[in-house]
Amino acid sequence: MKTSTNLLKNIIATSTLALCSLTAIGAQAGNLDVNFTQIDRPVGQLMVAIYDNAEAYNNEGKPVQYTTVEAIGDTVSISFTDLAEGTYALKVLHDINSNGKMDINAAGLPQDGYGFSNNVGMYGVPPFDAASFEVLDYAVIDVVVRKPVVL
Repeated sequence: MKTSTNLLKNIIATSTLALCSLTAIGAQAGNLDVNFTQIDRPVGQLMVAIYDNAEAYNNEGKPVQYTTVEAIGDTVSISFTDLAEGTYALKVLHDINSNGKMDINAAGLPQDGYGFSNNVGMYGVPPFDAASFEVLDYAVIDVVVRKPVVL
C-alpha cells in the first residue's frame, strides 16, 4: 500500500511539473514597434507608457513598460520587447520643455503634444477599450502626436 501511494504521489508531481512547463512555453513574449508621427517640433522628449489594464491606464496603477526618448524629428520609432501576449493601450506625452509633466495654460488646455494608441482621444483621455490593441508575437502601431493647443 505504501509503495502504491508513493508511486501515485510521484505520478502527480511529475504530471504537475510537465503541465507547468507547457504553460511556461505557451506564455510567449511579444514585441511592439511604435511609430510616432506628426511631431510638431523636434525638441524635448517623448514620454511613452504602455498599460495592460484599464485601472493602470486611468492612473490607478503603473504601466507595464515606460520609456523616454528624444524627439529628434517629425517621426520617431521605438521598440518594446518582452510584452506578454495580450491587450494594451499606449499614452505618449511630447514634453517640449523636458520638465517631466504636461504643461497646461490658464484655460486648462495642453501646451505639450500628446497621443494615444488607435489615435483616439482628440479631446481628453479616451477609455482604455477605445485605445486598446493586441500584441501577440509582434505588432506595429502608428501614433499621431497631436499638436499643443496654441491660443
